[in-house]
Amino acid sequence: VYTHDDWKKHRSQDRFITFLAAVFKSGVYNNLSGEVWATTLTAAALVAYNALVGGYTDLDGVQHTAVISASFLPQLTLPLNAFTLTSPSLGLLLVFRTNSSYKRWDEA
Repeated sequence: VYTHDDWKKHRSQDRFITFLAAVFKSGVYNNLSGEVWATTLTAAALVAYNALVGGYTDLDGVQHTAVISASFLPQLTLPLNAFTLTSPSLGLLLVFRTNSSYKRWDEA
C-alpha cells in the first residue's frame, strides 16, 4: 500500500539522483552487468576504429580525415535493411508482451 510517507519520499526533488544511483545496485543490473559492459566496450571499440580508419564528423559539423589511411583496413558498417524489416515485428511483440503483463497484473 502506498502511504503518505512513501509519497513524500517519491515527490522529493532528489529522487532522480537517488533512482539513478540505485540502478547500479539492482539485481537485474548485477546479473546483466557483464553483458552490458561487453556491449559497451565493443561499441566503443568499433566507433574508435571507424573514426581512425574512415574519419568522422564532430558536433560542429566539421569533417575530420582518417588518421590511418590504409586500403586494406575497411570501415565497418552494417546494412540497415535488417533493422528496417524487423523493427515493426519487434514493436508488435513488445506491445503484446506489455499487454499480457498488464493483464496478469490486473488478474492478481
